Amino acid sequence: MPQISTFDTNPAARAAELREEIRKHDYLYYVEAAPTISDREYDALMQELLDIERSYPALVTPDSPTARVGGEPLKIFPTVQHEIQMLSLANTYTREEITDFDRRVREGLEGEKHQIVSELKYDGVAVSLRYENGILSIGATRGDGVTGDDITQNIRTIRSIPLQVHPTFFEGKEIKNFEVRGEVFMMKDDFVAINTDREERGEKLYANPRNLSAGTLKQLDSREVAKRPLSMMCYYLYSADVRLQSHSDNLKLLREMGFPVSPHVQVCDTLEDIFVFIDSWDQKRESLPFFIDGIVLKVNSMRQQDMLGAIARSPKWAIAYKFEAAKAQTLLKDISFQVGRTGVVTPVAELQPVFLAGSTVSRATLHNGDYIAGLDIRIGDTVIVEKGGDVIPKVSGYVAEARPADAAQFTFPTICPCEHHTPLHRPDGEANYYCDHAECPWQIRRKLTHFSSRDAMDIEGLGEKVVDQLVELKLLFTIADIYELHTHRDELLALDRWGEKSVDNLLAAIELSKQKPFARVLFSIGIRFVGEGGAKILARAFGSVDGLASATVEQLTAVPEIGGRIAGSVVEFFNDETEMAILNRLRAAGLRCELSDNEQQSISKVLEGKTFVITGELEQMSRREAGEAIERHGGKVSGSVSKKTSYVVVGTSPGSKFDKARELGVTILNEEEFLIMVAG
Repeated sequence: MPQISTFDTNPAARAAELREEIRKHDYLYYVEAAPTISDREYDALMQELLDIERSYPALVTPDSPTARVGGEPLKIFPTVQHEIQMLSLANTYTREEITDFDRRVREGLEGEKHQIVSELKYDGVAVSLRYENGILSIGATRGDGVTGDDITQNIRTIRSIPLQVHPTFFEGKEIKNFEVRGEVFMMKDDFVAINTDREERGEKLYANPRNLSAGTLKQLDSREVAKRPLSMMCYYLYSADVRLQSHSDNLKLLREMGFPVSPHVQVCDTLEDIFVFIDSWDQKRESLPFFIDGIVLKVNSMRQQDMLGAIARSPKWAIAYKFEAAKAQTLLKDISFQVGRTGVVTPVAELQPVFLAGSTVSRATLHNGDYIAGLDIRIGDTVIVEKGGDVIPKVSGYVAEARPADAAQFTFPTICPCEHHTPLHRPDGEANYYCDHAECPWQIRRKLTHFSSRDAMDIEGLGEKVVDQLVELKLLFTIADIYELHTHRDELLALDRWGEKSVDNLLAAIELSKQKPFARVLFSIGIRFVGEGGAKILARAFGSVDGLASATVEQLTAVPEIGGRIAGSVVEFFNDETEMAILNRLRAAGLRCELSDNEQQSISKVLEGKTFVITGELEQMSRREAGEAIERHGGKVSGSVSKKTSYVVVGTSPGSKFDKARELGVTILNEEEFLIMVAG
């Protein structure tokens, strides 16, 4: 048992003694998982150190364990530039892609023998830790890979991260100044406990541990961060103090310094070794106390890593193999229905809660009546639910031998579940049923939420819960009412949990949304079948709301990519007096209902009639930006390669689309050739 005493004649010596003692116990508890004292004894040590530092502020050091308690809230995170760019790994999903990665490595090393280190891919948030003279100086997020947010104050609260490292030597020289990278994550049990507590308090559950970890790290109040049980696993070391030799040796050095390092690492000499490692952990991943979503493969030799280098944002010497979608079995308790913004009625599986791929799943989409009939899913079945990464959970089948004898075939309802009980209709040739009642509260809420969403008008602060609250209070009936909320400022201030700052922020975001371009407005108003891409095409083709409102079906279908279904829906929308009244109110509020002069001048038909597919990572722009450039010049972006594809734009680590393009003889463009094509 440690000796616990009060400070007396030499507080500096006692403070130093306590810091060393607490560091030792932090390491034993959070890294080695082998504590030697009770929580009560540990708390007594920490309290004694806090008492000394409060009485003698000059004795406080930047590496003191008391820094883990959290400091005063920040107003904003400063940014920090990474000394070495934080690259992101290219993903693979098949053995063939791993074999291809190994081939590229061999070619890049000109046949030189190499080893691959296989390790678990923790499902967390990448961070960088910078140490000076062995003491943590900066903790930062990845950001864009070049600059990130300085979250040092939050990083200090994570007890598995040493604030001061154990003295460590390499080839006789001490490593004092260095950078460490790793994943911040949350253990399964801790995540479940947090969600269980929120459920008991009637609060919305967190989607998955990764999102919760990321959100926690971006808290401006580190005292709140300190309350969350975050962990870290380290996998990268760089130091200009010494010439490091291999990744596997670096992991040993990290462990010696006192960092948490995964014990599940294997140095592989052959592809077969890699596949055995992958298969083993694919089977065992559910037994781990934390979440992984794949395996990371890295060339072991640091010299060979330098030889291979990187392209765009990904290293050539490393790759991530992602596991297939996780599956689970659970009870289908019921089938409920929700009505979307266009009136489409979607069936939803109400499930016995089951933990799957990092989150608790209690609901899953069933798409439509034909989907249910095709799978012959019935209430009371034990169903198979699958979810890969952030993909929405879906029911993909049922367990035949577990079906109850009285399970009846499912019949789609004919009446809308809303309070108006409107008869549903199913248009010819469609799988969906619709409710057409203009005052259907489900549709009103969905329209408002869609309108304010990030991809639409991007009104921060007007999310689903706020929309529900304002609809319930009859402050919102239509999307046009959003732009009259400023006249209800006093009513908003009177609402529970609404302060002056939150009200002003919402009203400012609403005002800011008026600057969104015409295409975004067109997408936001919710014309059935008109998605984000269709709205851009229609905006370019007709230039304004008035031009679109006067267009006939024939004129609409004459526009490339606009078919009869979209054309009919557009004509129906602009013939609806209610919709036009709302649109006129939006125009009066100041929303942009026509292309700006700059947009008109930038319209190009250089790529009209051309279809592009983009594969791999681009260096000078994101794939979304590349797609926007194609559309700006009249081209179309597709997700699959076919004989009708005009060009395939290839970045680094291209997938199977590249092979398909070569097989079909489709013209392949590298990034430089593509940039020349869309210049101007």
